[in-house]
Amino acid sequence: MTAFEELGMLPELGKAVDEMEWTLPTDIQSEAIPAILGGGDVLMAAETGSGKTGAFCLPVLQIVWEALRDSMLGKTHKPATLVGKRLYFFVHLRNDNLAVDPDGLLCQSRDPKAWNGARCTRGVLGKGTDSNGFGYGGTGKKSTNKQFDNYGTSFTLGDTIGCMLDLDNSTIAFSKNGKHLGKAFDIPQKLKNTALFPAVVLKNAEIRFNFGDSEFKNLPEGYIAVSKAESENVLVSPNGVSSSAPKKVAEPNAPACIIIEPTKELAEQTNGQLETFKKYLSKPSIRNALVIGSIPMGEQMRLISSGVDIITCTPGRVEDLIQSGKISLSNVRFFILDEADSLISAKTHLPTIERIHAALPKITASGERLQMIVCSATLHNFDVKKLARKMREKQD
Repeated sequence: MTAFEELGMLPELGKAVDEMEWTLPTDIQSEAIPAILGGGDVLMAAETGSGKTGAFCLPVLQIVWEALRDSMLGKTHKPATLVGKRLYFFVHLRNDNLAVDPDGLLCQSRDPKAWNGARCTRGVLGKGTDSNGFGYGGTGKKSTNKQFDNYGTSFTLGDTIGCMLDLDNSTIAFSKNGKHLGKAFDIPQKLKNTALFPAVVLKNAEIRFNFGDSEFKNLPEGYIAVSKAESENVLVSPNGVSSSAPKKVAEPNAPACIIIEPTKELAEQTNGQLETFKKYLSKPSIRNALVIGSIPMGEQMRLISSGVDIITCTPGRVEDLIQSGKISLSNVRFFILDEADSLISAKTHLPTIERIHAALPKITASGERLQMIVCSATLHNFDVKKLARKMREKQD
């Protein structure tokens, strides 16, 4: 197993980089690859030659290839028809640095300093709201409305924590490894006709959840799993994907990834890297296209209309093709700004990028959240951070 495979990369990608004599991932690759594979937005700043291109190309190639393979086999992740029928953490009901697995039951945050959270697709009526939540933390504290009080004991790796909502008595309690810790909260009268959505907040940790679709280790007497709650006691999140949304097949001209470069030379380099990295990915093969002004329009149109998964481009040419309907944005899952400091310094590029981003769907037809990746060679560039923050806020 290569060092890149230990980051979660496919063996085929590991073999390709091994032939390039990339023995070990660089620092930026070690941080960015797992974050992108985990579904996170990434702002990476590293000097030229640090491996930024590989840091985003490798995980994007893997995710796009896996999606194509699953589609070919008739598989999907989080199909829209499941929303409202099962309970899971939804990828777009979370903040930037928390990753959610395809099943929506494993949540992970590797940020050592900041708290990151997510919320579920369904809530039980009569239990509370986001602004009036009730929690139990790993330090042995219960919390509500920013008030923390001693409760139970601390918990850590290997512990199983249960949350019990008593509809009859309007109380909330928790358990640790099957031991009932006693009542934690009385639910206020004003909240009895609202819904409490299961939620998690993590810092450098991961938790796997069981809402009742798998057998509980310790099911308290008199309780049922929240996933088995009667429909009249359940509220489906209004922020989820519509259960009636039709399943769509991506059009040939609908890429899964758009990479924007400031110059045609950089676009050519990145497209060349994609060609090298994908060398051993087959059945299905990934179709990448270079969209720049120096290539005849007819040649580009033939390539795009025959099917494209990843487009590497310069801002002006790709916007022309988007506005004319030659490129569809309906299936875009990754929006990548490479050398963002150079893109921003060219005043004509920034409005173009903002228009393209505004036109992107924030959730794909299959329920996948749009991922933003912004790369800069200039460390601590305020304008780059400002742009990334602005675009991220528009996705929430």
